[in-house]
Amino acid sequence: MNKQSVLEIFEQISDKVISFLQNHPGVTEVEFNERHGVLDSQLQTWEDENFPYKLPEDMKSFLLISDGLLLQWKIKMNQMTKPLGQMHFNSLKDITAFKLGNYSLRRLGEDPVDTSLEDIKVFDIDKKVLNGRLGLVFRSSNAKPQIYFQDLSGDWFFIANSFTDYFRLMVMHLGLPNWQYAFTDVGLDTTSQQWFRFLSPERLAIDIKSRKKQVKKAKRQKKETKKDKALIQGIKRRKNATGFYSQLPDEKTHKKKRTRKTKKVKTASKK
Repeated sequence: MNKQSVLEIFEQISDKVISFLQNHPGVTEVEFNERHGVLDSQLQTWEDENFPYKLPEDMKSFLLISDGLLLQWKIKMNQMTKPLGQMHFNSLKDITAFKLGNYSLRRLGEDPVDTSLEDIKVFDIDKKVLNGRLGLVFRSSNAKPQIYFQDLSGDWFFIANSFTDYFRLMVMHLGLPNWQYAFTDVGLDTTSQQWFRFLSPERLAIDIKSRKKQVKKAKRQKKETKKDKALIQGIKRRKNATGFYSQLPDEKTHKKKRTRKTKKVKTASKK
């Protein structure tokens, strides 16, 4: 497979993102680092060395085309150029394992997931990512891996269910700095938002809308969970040792008050 065909395939699977950047008036010096793909035997060696973990099929298919990815571009500013965007994936040899540590897995707006009983393994898939780490996360050796981003707080936030989904998100965000923060509690910083408004306002609008929707959904789920817990606790309090329901203290007090009122009425009528 020659270098040109690698570029053509990348343009096809990335919805012609290179052409978009090259034709944008504010973008310059778009550089695509073309690489040969790995061999099947190299993939097998990686999986033997990291047994029992296996790379997902879509990631292996990409690596067979290109051993990693590096696409960089610069922005024009006041007759000067500045490096800005970058799309990167590690080469096969740099996809290495590391420990999750004492940090939690979570989704935007949701509480952390208790992973204390899980055998979690994380592989670094982008050593160039800014202000965090990007990991291929296995929650067990036979589970389908997902992609999480560790922000500067230390927590790992869910980004995508698959390598293909992450690749599409990266392309839609044009590899702008810190775009992964759109999926964290912190969110995009002001500078990142300004770049999105200039280069991809549609994507920024989608991120903002999706973020609000996800946070709202998470709050609703928390509220429902809280109600369910309160209901269960109430039922437990009303059960006595024999399995029958006993009156709650408030109910007993209310009943005593009604009895007293009844007695007073009867006494008054006798007089």
